[in-house]
Amino acid sequence: MKIGIIGSGLAGLTAGALCAKAGHEVIIYEQHEKIGGITATYEKDGYKWDWGQMLIPDMSDGEPGRKILEKLGVSEMVQIIPSYRENFFPDFRIQRPKEYKGRDWRKNQLKSLFPEDSTGLDKYYDMYERIHDLIALQNRKGLIVKLKQLRTFFPLRKIKDFSAEQIMDLYFTNEKLKAVYTGILADYVISPKFFPGLLIPVLNVENQYDERVPLDYGFHEHRSSWSFIRGGMISLVNALKHAVLQSGGKIKTNTAVIKLNIDGHQAKSIVLNDNTEEKVDAVISSGGAKELFSELVGKEHLPQEFVDTYVNDLFTTETIFMVHLGVNYDPSIHQNNAALCYYYLTYDIEQSIQQCKKGIYHEGKDGFLIYIPSVHSPKMAPPHHHAISIYTIAPNNPINGSWENDKDRWAEKLLDLAEQFIPRLREHEQIRVVLTPFDFQKRTYLKLHAFGGTVPHLKIPPPPHKTPISNLWFIGSQSETYGGVTGAMTGAENVVKMILGSEDLLKQTFKSVSA
Repeated sequence: MKIGIIGSGLAGLTAGALCAKAGHEVIIYEQHEKIGGITATYEKDGYKWDWGQMLIPDMSDGEPGRKILEKLGVSEMVQIIPSYRENFFPDFRIQRPKEYKGRDWRKNQLKSLFPEDSTGLDKYYDMYERIHDLIALQNRKGLIVKLKQLRTFFPLRKIKDFSAEQIMDLYFTNEKLKAVYTGILADYVISPKFFPGLLIPVLNVENQYDERVPLDYGFHEHRSSWSFIRGGMISLVNALKHAVLQSGGKIKTNTAVIKLNIDGHQAKSIVLNDNTEEKVDAVISSGGAKELFSELVGKEHLPQEFVDTYVNDLFTTETIFMVHLGVNYDPSIHQNNAALCYYYLTYDIEQSIQQCKKGIYHEGKDGFLIYIPSVHSPKMAPPHHHAISIYTIAPNNPINGSWENDKDRWAEKLLDLAEQFIPRLREHEQIRVVLTPFDFQKRTYLKLHAFGGTVPHLKIPPPPHKTPISNLWFIGSQSETYGGVTGAMTGAENVVKMILGSEDLLKQTFKSVSA
């Protein structure tokens, strides 16, 4: 079977590697000159900065991401570094203690800051434990597992449809404490009114804040690990590329797919940017949902219900504005030696989100993050130097300026804010790279870049992997597995299983008919 794959991000590379390993003819089409999408690594003058993903889940032994790498025979090419992130708020800072204080240290610190919500914190963490037990049980089979799931879920049944706002109101009274758990929603640019409440613990995992928190304890199920990739995300990209090529797959860069020829609800061929046409038996597409369904397929080939549900009302994140620096000193000493710190500068998450949705760029005043990858991967900068990324959520098309005309001014404003927490950045600056949403649009081939892809929403579902075109599949950050490294990889793996399962079924049917 000949399988054409659109896009060489983690989803496309994973799908290509798995299909090629199964013995199929695979061609991955990438419109950019370099593979990897926004999970690649930007390099200049001896410095390396990741375009996007940083602290990622499920890459330790026995976890989903690692299992895929092992299946492809490239596990040894991807080394991880368990680590932690810091959180800064206007009135307080949640810092990992130098000496380990047990897995409840964050809860205890929050109790001391918000004693009025002490009981609520206990109830919240009971819910937290149940949610993570359910996540661990979801991919397991058997009657005993089903009984465990029912017993674990039963106390949550009355709040299963609560929004994040309702969950916060249920457990807490202090608005600042609510922001501790919902601040991350500003990154997704989704209101707490519409984000599923029971997913809040999934975004606030305790071992994100202290890698010493055990993944296995008591009678609970295994917790997902969180770690950095040694050498940056390009290490993961290169491992998957190796797996594709090793199994005979091909990757064509500088090659954009401009059309899918659809006949009888099947994709018969792929049309490339040089107007050549290549016949395929199946297509796996990553990237933008609107770009795929509206342009490559055409809405005329899709049921109107599908278009209305998954295309017209597609809900995605906004984009980001990013300033990369190379510096000749160690800035991590101002972040408790952490590579990653989130600086939340407002408690009004709702207003921040609504302004971004309206196209108002906050210029960093609502918050940003600082990531220093050379803390865990020294080779990402020259000796005794560090690579540092400062970035913030932003609208694709700001109404209070333009990326073309204001990017340098906005870079200075972001650095003004960053230097309030990490002094003398510009004094030690050796190199600067400013990336605007336009750069991300070019990299991803999207008209409107969505940094985090689709987001869980109480009313708007993401596009499913299986499309109305019988041999067309959709994967990646805008599909039903949402954004994130492991989601991209496991989503691609599930699609490959469905394709290969369908192929096996067809073979069996053919044999029975022939007999």
